[in-house]
Amino acid sequence: MRIQLIIWLFLFVLGAAVGDRYGIPGLARSLTDQGFSSVESWFGRLDESIPVAEEDDEDNEATSEEEPASPTITPPVSTAAPASSDVGNAENASLRMNDAGLKIIEESEGLRLEAYNAGGQWMIGYGHSRTAEAGMTITEQQAEQLLREDVRASEDAVKKMVLVPVNENQFSAMVSLAYNLGEGGFSSTKVVERINAGDYQGAADGFLLHDRARINGELQSIPRLTERREKERSLFLTPA
Repeated sequence: MRIQLIIWLFLFVLGAAVGDRYGIPGLARSLTDQGFSSVESWFGRLDESIPVAEEDDEDNEATSEEEPASPTITPPVSTAAPASSDVGNAENASLRMNDAGLKIIEESEGLRLEAYNAGGQWMIGYGHSRTAEAGMTITEQQAEQLLREDVRASEDAVKKMVLVPVNENQFSAMVSLAYNLGEGGFSSTKVVERINAGDYQGAADGFLLHDRARINGELQSIPRLTERREKERSLFLTPA
């Protein structure tokens, strides 16, 4: 096959170069045509463009431009207000001490419009000490305003420590207790322990357990504290 191909190629070149000029016989011309046909069948048409071979996928990956990184999608920021860690139960968040609770404090603390010294601490109004100082005087209206400001800390303490929903009267009674005992004292009361266990009646009775004070190293019931605890218990049990 290779020998025939070489002969055909030779005749093809010879016929193309000198066939017409020197009168090569028709046999040579026909052989040249056959050779040309054979070459075509082997290599395809000479005037067709040679297709460009596709590059391997790996080469394409190596030579192609690097695709831009996908944009980072930032999740939408929630506009909802986070739950407050200072409120034990969300239903109590909007509660404020009512007038009935304020009245218990006012009756129990008593009103003093001139600053007085109690145990080395200056006080005024309804037991206000935060801004009280020697020689200070206020009006009754100012005393009530100071009281409303002072009970806010006790309101916050009750909201934080009470884990179950309460009504306005229950809340106000506990604020009065917290105002009297302080945040630390209120946190250890039976009132807090029982109400968080869902025992509302037990919490009401718990007020009566906190009417004592230490006198000469001995815990004794104090009549004015007993009266105050009874008022707070009664308010706690009053339907709102």
